[in-house]
Amino acid sequence: MAENVVPSGLIEKDEFLHSPTNENKWRESYYFNWVDLTNNISGFSTIGLLPNEKRREFVFLLFMKSKNEIYYREPELLSYSNDVNEMLKDKRLIYRLVKPFKIWELNYVTRKFKFEIIFEARYPTYNFGVGSSSSWHQHFETSGNIRGKVKFQNGEQIVLNGYGQRDKSWGFRDWHQFEKWYAGHFQFKDWSATFREDYYGDNVALSGHTSNKNGNYPITKMKVDTITDSDQFKSPISAVYEFENNDGNTFHIKSKRISKRSYIRFVREFPGGYTELFEQMVTMEDVNTGEIGSGMMEHLRTSHIL
Repeated sequence: MAENVVPSGLIEKDEFLHSPTNENKWRESYYFNWVDLTNNISGFSTIGLLPNEKRREFVFLLFMKSKNEIYYREPELLSYSNDVNEMLKDKRLIYRLVKPFKIWELNYVTRKFKFEIIFEARYPTYNFGVGSSSSWHQHFETSGNIRGKVKFQNGEQIVLNGYGQRDKSWGFRDWHQFEKWYAGHFQFKDWSATFREDYYGDNVALSGHTSNKNGNYPITKMKVDTITDSDQFKSPISAVYEFENNDGNTFHIKSKRISKRSYIRFVREFPGGYTELFEQMVTMEDVNTGEIGSGMMEHLRTSHIL
């Protein structure tokens, strides 16, 4: 029986787990984010599998009006299974594949509340392609509709509706090789966009696309101007994106954090320096139309200590 091939050239098994190479930093990861602007609730989550290092990574962040929920742990990977639903869960965080390239369920449970959403793709999956970045072997992304609930122990319940983004990557991963990178997700009613621009040595590599009901259109040009906060980390607080796709359309987008609390800074050290990754849930303004959307802006930078 022939495998089900999606329009991007991916095959159905790409939603499942791949056999790792022998590289120590080989990693397969799943990522989701979500924004409900009406309820001022946003967040993101990722689960990474590193079978050669015999560990997994579980990350979940929920940004709410009154508080943030942050969950991060790296449990030992005692045995590696090809069962994607078995590998993508622990005692608090569970991903469940319902329909490849179409529908996923996410659940997160604490003593105080239960978070549950369904992610349903709204545009075709976009395949960034083999070698589109030096930090993965292959990568794909999808814009989606988000619906779900936050159920609190006291009986209060918030119904969630909004937009989100998901991606999947696999291959050798090393943050520290990059001087910096910019990435973003843009969610509007009738279109979306995602991109990644890597800076390493004298090289700049851009990949990404815009999407609408008619399909995906690769991004051909990107300019990013960033404004940083006055905090001790000089955190990126807003950005302006000017870009163009291969259909000849130009875009001018302004982003800013949804709130002062809707971001996180990850740090990884290496001999001679450290790499910082800032991930922020943001509102997006389409300057050309005035429409307000939502999404994520991400900045990575590496510092070398002499």
